[in-house]
Amino acid sequence: MTPAPRPRCSSVRSTRQATRLHPLLTIGVLVLLCWSLAHPARARQEVAPAVPVTAAESAAATLDTADDELLALRERLEETSDTAGFVQLRDAAVALDVRVQDAVRTLEAELAGVQGRLDELGPAPEDAAAEDPGIRARRAELAARVSVLDGAVKRGRLLGIDIRDVREDITAAQGRQLGEQLSQRYGSPLTPRLWHAVAEDFPSDRQRVEAFLGLLERSVRDGLARFGLGVAIGVLVLAGVLAWPVRRLLRRAGRGFALRHTPGDSRLRRTALAAWLVLSSTLCIGMAAWLVSHLLRWGDPPVAVMEQLANALVAAAVYGALVASLGNSLLMRASPEWRLPPLSEDMVTGLRPYPWLAGGLVFVDRVVEGVMVAINAHAALAATVTGAVALSYAVLAISVRRRHLPLAGGTDTVAVAAWVRALLGAIRLAVLALLVALVLGYFQFALLIGREVVWVGVVAMGLYLAWIGIDDLCGVLFGDGSRLGTATARATGIRPHRLRQAGLIVSAVTRALLVLVAIALVLAPLGTSFSGWRELVAAARAGLRIGEVVISPGGVLRAVLIFGGGWMAVQALHGWLVERFLPATDLDAASRNSVATVARYFGVTVVLALGLAALGIGIQQIGLVVGALSVGIGFGLQAITQNFISGLILLAERPVKIGDWVRVGDFEGDVQRISVRATEIRVADRSTVIVPNSELITKPLRNMTLANPLGRVLLQFPVPLDTDVDRLRAILLETFAAHPAVLEDPAPSQTLDGIAATGISVTAVGFTDSPRTAGGVRSELLFTLLRRLREEGIRLAPMAQSIRVLRDDAGLFVQDDAPPTGDEA
Repeated sequence: MTPAPRPRCSSVRSTRQATRLHPLLTIGVLVLLCWSLAHPARARQEVAPAVPVTAAESAAATLDTADDELLALRERLEETSDTAGFVQLRDAAVALDVRVQDAVRTLEAELAGVQGRLDELGPAPEDAAAEDPGIRARRAELAARVSVLDGAVKRGRLLGIDIRDVREDITAAQGRQLGEQLSQRYGSPLTPRLWHAVAEDFPSDRQRVEAFLGLLERSVRDGLARFGLGVAIGVLVLAGVLAWPVRRLLRRAGRGFALRHTPGDSRLRRTALAAWLVLSSTLCIGMAAWLVSHLLRWGDPPVAVMEQLANALVAAAVYGALVASLGNSLLMRASPEWRLPPLSEDMVTGLRPYPWLAGGLVFVDRVVEGVMVAINAHAALAATVTGAVALSYAVLAISVRRRHLPLAGGTDTVAVAAWVRALLGAIRLAVLALLVALVLGYFQFALLIGREVVWVGVVAMGLYLAWIGIDDLCGVLFGDGSRLGTATARATGIRPHRLRQAGLIVSAVTRALLVLVAIALVLAPLGTSFSGWRELVAAARAGLRIGEVVISPGGVLRAVLIFGGGWMAVQALHGWLVERFLPATDLDAASRNSVATVARYFGVTVVLALGLAALGIGIQQIGLVVGALSVGIGFGLQAITQNFISGLILLAERPVKIGDWVRVGDFEGDVQRISVRATEIRVADRSTVIVPNSELITKPLRNMTLANPLGRVLLQFPVPLDTDVDRLRAILLETFAAHPAVLEDPAPSQTLDGIAATGISVTAVGFTDSPRTAGGVRSELLFTLLRRLREEGIRLAPMAQSIRVLRDDAGLFVQDDAPPTGDEA
């Protein structure tokens, strides 16, 4: 017997799964190797268990340490002279301010609680002996606690004022330092002054370079002596593997993942792949540089200069990899079908080398800056190197500008071309300013412009990628065909177009936040930081006080969760009532609709009250809102209130039910839906008339199906005077009796309404089981009656005519059968 093929299929499946997991396993193994090689030996540190303290005690301890930290900030401010130091000082001041504010809020909450308990005890009686000793001791303890907390709160508020003063001093000092640095002039490179200074300082700079190279050599030699040549070679090989094979492997793995797990009919697949390429390339090259930098840290003992250079190397590699990966992810030279912007092939081909050139330039710039700091070069040499790097930025920008070609055709061509033209125009002006600054000798200012040009491009590319990524993600999550969108629509009862609108709102809000972040990132090289944003976040977390109401992001989040969960619960309850419970009762359809509608509105009211309470709006504030609404009702909301109350009356008294045949004014039809604002009536032409509920309560309404009325069939016609009325009566009764829809009880009847010179007026009446069938039965009876009268030779009398004689303006007499339209003759 041949063996069953199941084991082979299982092995094949396992092999395929292992192949899919191979990139992830490779990354994990490489990370472990990086850590073990970069840190050959590390002592374990035992962490002592934390002693639990109360929030008030922790806040008081924060205030105790804040004084020392504030004093240290003042001392550091007097010693700081560089931009990075000022940024660190400002970040530290903002962080200290946030901690002090949090501590003050904690102490205020504790003070309010203790004061409330003290107020519950009331004032001390005049006769202290008449009071219980325990209560007296408790009052004294609470009073002492209130005094301590009140002093701590006042102390924290004063400390916050001092911290804000220090922050203003830091900002002013940084502005002065930045202005001095940018306005510093070293001499034009077109004059011999600069080059004479470089030649004069050359022997000293050469000695400093040789000393730096000696430190570098000693650091590497000490590392090789400690860990061996094999470890160093392993670190270099592993760094090369990360920078090239692993990066390409992750690129292919990301493309396969995007093909398998993203919708094929959306742009999200290309956006996700571009983001993955940026992330994976930056991480791989950054980890490779981190590994190489540890060769500089292996000195025994570690040299501070080498430590600074290693940090600069890692930062430069990460920044350069970010620049290159962003450009390559948008160009996609080898895979045009994955390209996001509508760029022509000629333009992509022309711009292909520039992402790597830009990344290499920023890498060289940061490394050279670190080397200049490490060797402590003279001002002339540092200025010359700075000018050379700034000139390289200008050459790169000019080359990119000359390579610019028209965009490809497409729906977004005009918008993208306008955006690119505006960016290129700004780059042209920046390059012109850079060249002017170089010629005049303002090298630091020129370097700042060159770095800012590249940084603005990086931020613009990142913003573009995040901009379309957010839109694609919201489109997939909130779209009609997405799993999440379908599940949300089914769970909440929200219509698909409403869900799409919610997705558009989320996308718009997120994009606005992205623009704010991009602005902050663009301004970061100019000396700003995220301290202001951090302060705004802290203020938002504290909440916005409007009168007695404090609205905080936490409260808003809780309210949103309550509203969402409550709405889902109300929808579930409404569905259970409509589909399960109410059909099992003896109520008719109209009664079931009334019960379900009232239950739904009651649930919405409860959810609204709970959400407002979570938002921080109590009963007193709701009372104020109701009072304000009453004023609005008195002026402009009368109709809305009247319709709402009328809708409740209709649902309670039920003079009109769903399915009733009603006549309101000139409209007649069936009631389709009753809400708290209006009632929908389906008329004969299948159109829907929306009638405000107040119209059904305050105006005459004819309900032709209330209390199960009968349909009345009325036949009226004239016959000549010589007609045999007995025979006519028999024909009418036979006609009514022959129709199955005419009821026997009450029986049909026939009357003579009058006798005139023109004939006899005959009226016949019959009844049906419903007014809805009366019209059709009447038409069928008339057809039958006309046929019987023709067979019996009974004629109908002519209709009476009204003849009027009118006089026109010419004095002529005109005979007309119509009613008079002028003065009668």
